[in-house]
Parts: sequence; structure tokens; C-alpha cells
Amino acid sequence: MDTRQMRYFLAVAETLHFRRAAERLHMTQPPLSQQIAAFEAELGVALFVRDRRSVALTEAGACLLKDVRRILADVDAAERRAVDTGLGRVGRLRVGFIGPAIDGPLGPDLKRFGESHPGITLELTEKSTPELAELVRGGGLDAAVVRLSGTGRDGLIHRVYHRETYVLAVPAAHRLARETAIAPAMLDDEPMIMFPRALNPALHDRWTALFARHGARLRVAQEVLTKHATVALVAAGLGLSPVPRSTADTGRRDVAFIPFAVAAPELEFHLIARDGPHGPALATFLDQLAPERP
Repeated sequence: MDTRQMRYFLAVAETLHFRRAAERLHMTQPPLSQQIAAFEAELGVALFVRDRRSVALTEAGACLLKDVRRILADVDAAERRAVDTGLGRVGRLRVGFIGPAIDGPLGPDLKRFGESHPGITLELTEKSTPELAELVRGGGLDAAVVRLSGTGRDGLIHRVYHRETYVLAVPAAHRLARETAIAPAMLDDEPMIMFPRALNPALHDRWTALFARHGARLRVAQEVLTKHATVALVAAGLGLSPVPRSTADTGRRDVAFIPFAVAAPELEFHLIARDGPHGPALATFLDQLAPERP
């Protein structure tokens, strides 16, 4: 018994009419009648009682119909699962990210990916860039959104995922809050709220160098790990801070966000994965969030 024979039998059993069954199968009636007769001979039992006017299932045929429907449904489902898996429509993806990435486009991008690929389950993990890079290398994560500055890239493929400029967060009551653009010289000896240098030495040093080039001293009054905490401290009047442009979308009225008058360091996120063959689900994810560019 094979699936072809089952489909012939199912068409006749559901229509109880050889001509209509043949039309459903896109074949002529005589070959279908021959196939059913051969199927019955192979099984050694009659599946249909037929005369010139009617076709009916025998008890054996009615019993077989229940099993054939279940078997063919399972075969069709298995075929769909195999095709969907091969095309990256189903599967599981373990994706890591650093906290600041959520302030940018990552949240909406993950939502769109989930909506367009409902068969792929996303498992999300928030950690630091070094931790995420090690998890990706070791196979604990499939991909991650990180800041690669100062991080080893051995064993990883990486693509630029997102870039954005910085603006200056200023308390609404501060003397600079009404400025339309901020020059570094205007920040000389102002109390600044910055991320710890150990978190991203290269980026921190670029800010220090920018101030120095314009004759200003970067005076760090507070060190904070997250942008949300940074904005809260600015609102409390404890200092000023360069923050990514997307942070200005918080809608806070007690903080002004002012662009810089000179080229400031850029925030850059990368999407990383292990170097090597990628499964269809991961390849689909990488192409949607950070497509390869020629």
C-alpha cells in the first residue's frame, strides 16, 4: 500500500462515483477503475460494492477510509513541515542583544520578523557584548546584536545592523537648553554623565578626543550603565550627557535633546553569528535584519 493508491481510494470513497473521482484526480475513469481493482486484489478484500447505478463502501472500505484520511493528513503535514523548515519558515532562533539596542530599531524589527515568520520561535537574551560574542561562538546563541568596538571577532561573521548619531541631553532648565546646536567648546568643564570607559574604551576615547580637539575638558561627574538611567539623572539636574538620537524619542519634557554642531562619534551596532553554514531560519533572520550589501 502506497500513498498513490491511498489517494485513488480516498477520491472514490469520498465521491462514491468513479467518474467524479477521476475528474478530481485529473485522470480518466478506466485507469482509475483498474487501479482500484488492483488495490483490492493486493489487499485481498473488496473495498467497494458497485453496480451500474451506485458505488458504496464495504465494511472493510469504511474501516480503511478512517485510517487513510489520518495517514494522508500526516504525510501532507510532514511534507509541509519539511518544506517550511527548508525555506526558513519554521524553527527556533536564540537571539542575544545588548540593552541599548532596544532603544533603536531592534524592538520593531523583532516584532516585524515575528509577524512575517510566525513559525519561527524567538528566544531573547540580554547580556554584555563580550558575553554575547562568547555565547555565539560556543553555539549558545544563534545571533546577537552588539557593539563590536574593541571586541574580538574571531570565529564570527558580522554585519552593520544600525547606525545613528548622538545628541546632547540637557536638563530643561539648563542655560543650554534653548540652543539649536551644541559645540564641544560650550561644554568645557560642564558636569557630564558618561558610560564607564571599561564598557567601551574606543567610544569613550573618541568623546575625550572630540572635546580636546575643540579646547574643552571632558569632566565626568557620573558614570551610568544604561541610557534610561542617564536620562533620569540629566532630568534631575546632575549633569549633561551625549545619548543616541533614538533616546530622544522617550518624549520627556524635562530634558532637551540638542544636536551637535560638529561631527560627533556615531553609535554602531552589529549583528553577529558564527562563521560557517547557517540554517535556513538563521539565514532568513540575518537577511531581514542586516542584509549583505555588495
